[in-house]
Amino acid sequence: MKDLSIIIPVYNVEKYIRACFESVYRQNLKEDSFEVIVVDDGSEDDSIALIEDIIDQHSNITIVSQTNQGLSCARNIGLKNAIGRYVLFLDSDDLLVDGCLSELLFSADKYSVDLLIADFVKLSDQEIDNPSCIVNYSCQPLALNGREAFMRYLNPSQCYVWRALYRKSFLDKNNINFIPGIYFEDIPFTIECYLKIEKALLYPLKFYIYRQRPNSIVSSVNKKKLMDFNRVLAYLFSLKMSVNMSMAESFKLSDVIFSTFSIEMWYLIHVKGLFVYRREVVEDLKKRIPNLYFYNGSKQILISILFRYIPYVYLWTRFWLGK
Repeated sequence: MKDLSIIIPVYNVEKYIRACFESVYRQNLKEDSFEVIVVDDGSEDDSIALIEDIIDQHSNITIVSQTNQGLSCARNIGLKNAIGRYVLFLDSDDLLVDGCLSELLFSADKYSVDLLIADFVKLSDQEIDNPSCIVNYSCQPLALNGREAFMRYLNPSQCYVWRALYRKSFLDKNNINFIPGIYFEDIPFTIECYLKIEKALLYPLKFYIYRQRPNSIVSSVNKKKLMDFNRVLAYLFSLKMSVNMSMAESFKLSDVIFSTFSIEMWYLIHVKGLFVYRREVVEDLKKRIPNLYFYNGSKQILISILFRYIPYVYLWTRFWLGK
């Protein structure tokens, strides 16, 4: 068994992949202590060819090839093949800050946690070439139980799976995987982990560089992605019904669901060309969650009533006010 499995899905990232892989081998980790699982998700460019020399230089890289099935399936395949005690998901257009993984892995072992949540920084291509803005100060990790982490630190707009180390046995025991075939798969995966972990560690170390590029998934929302938001909302709503929670935790999850709903409505109203799909999106969401209702404060209650009884008037009003 290895200490760590780094799962890297690859799809048409020839411009970025080399920087990603080079950063993996600047982490002060012994090569025999970790593995790198590359899932080639049907790339049509030279992504893999451009790192063949790196693959030849290291004995701990495994390549798994498949036809294009999307990020969720690629990550699930990586999880299925992982033999590390901990798992890190690394997107192939991002990279790691030098020398940080060894410190995070040491702390995950020291505190014996199911989930270690660390920090990240967003950088453009130009900033990545000169990453002097990344400054890490001496920091003290904070040990929490899972529900404390959920209540105090879960941010629904930052449900990035790559900002954490996951204990592999915890994921296996709870059968936590990514929903196949959808975008925004990070949201249900992250929230389910928060709700089910026993021990967590918050470590405010900037270890991950999230590359900001214009053609990323989140910057090109379309009809398919709106429908996937509906699937995410339905999954979160099912968690609310199936996981035993206190009243405060239930309110927190309701707020998370409302935040996700609000993001979807914002895209539907503000992204050019999406408003024409409002009826299909609304009908699909009502079908998936017939009793969708928000109740934490007067604003949520009002939006719930409007969306339940006059959804298209509500959307039209927001559309014209947003112009």
